Amino acid sequence: MTSTHDQVNFRYLFKDIVQGFSEVEVNGATLYVKHLSSLDQVDLEVLEETFRNKAQKRELPTEEEALARLREEEMWTKKDDSEISQQKLHVQALENTGKQLYLKTDIEKNSSEKEEAQKKLNQLMDVKGNLVGQTCEKYAKSRVSDHYILKSFYKDIDLEQQCYSEEEMDELGKEELVSIIQAYNQRLFSFTDDNIQKVILQDFYSAYFPFSDNVMNFYNKPLFDLSLNQVKLIVFTRMFKNIFESYPKIPETIKKDPEKIISYVNAQDKAKDAVSNLDKEGASTIVGAKPEDYEYLGYKQTPQGASLSEQLKKKGGRMNMKDLMETMG
Repeated sequence: MTSTHDQVNFRYLFKDIVQGFSEVEVNGATLYVKHLSSLDQVDLEVLEETFRNKAQKRELPTEEEALARLREEEMWTKKDDSEISQQKLHVQALENTGKQLYLKTDIEKNSSEKEEAQKKLNQLMDVKGNLVGQTCEKYAKSRVSDHYILKSFYKDIDLEQQCYSEEEMDELGKEELVSIIQAYNQRLFSFTDDNIQKVILQDFYSAYFPFSDNVMNFYNKPLFDLSLNQVKLIVFTRMFKNIFESYPKIPETIKKDPEKIISYVNAQDKAKDAVSNLDKEGASTIVGAKPEDYEYLGYKQTPQGASLSEQLKKKGGRMNMKDLMETMG
């Protein structure tokens, strides 16, 4: 499917999503990994509670108990908690601000600041996690993850013969378990929301857009028999189908980047008010806008800073929103 973590073969990704499984090589044998469904997710939540209770009976500390110990030993303070809280608020504030922007230069600056803020938050959370150490919650999540991975492996392409029984799971040695998990991660790390959205934006996928309104057209299965990846493919297809129908002039340079498309759509919506008010007080430009911002918005700036009043005259002294938007490329 991939050669590196940054280079994804979206055709292979699409094929695996539609099939509902991925082929994986483990110790020279070809096995089949079933993709998680919504019903599987419910089972895992029940299992996680079981592992957490088991850990507590073995007197493994909860996260809150571990933090209390760190506070008593002055290895973690209220100031540390406050720093994480403030950084979370900073990230959220940048996200909220980004939703209000419509100039390309401002959007790119905000995106860069948000990335740096999130990176700092992750670093702070990592420090906290390392100090807290092993807890009931971490143990339960780890056991559930291993359990799910093992239960996902099948010997046959029809997904009828599981590779490992409950007893065999408990008897697996550490090296063998690590080998299986590594094989799983190498094959299935690509199934992120971002990559599923990028599948939809590939040229080969465009023919499927008209069929996205009916789940049976895609998979010939009821909704609740679908994997989570299959459900996401449908949901994101409908989302981008609606976007492309509503915004037919999306720049070609961003048409394969889901994050930039969504930023563009948000910018277009926010820019409507600015465009509609351009000629108030004789203005013909958007405050702070650079040439690249006008190009991004598809707005044709009037030559030599001429007032839009001239365009008003051509329209008989009246311009509605449609007339204003027609000045956009």
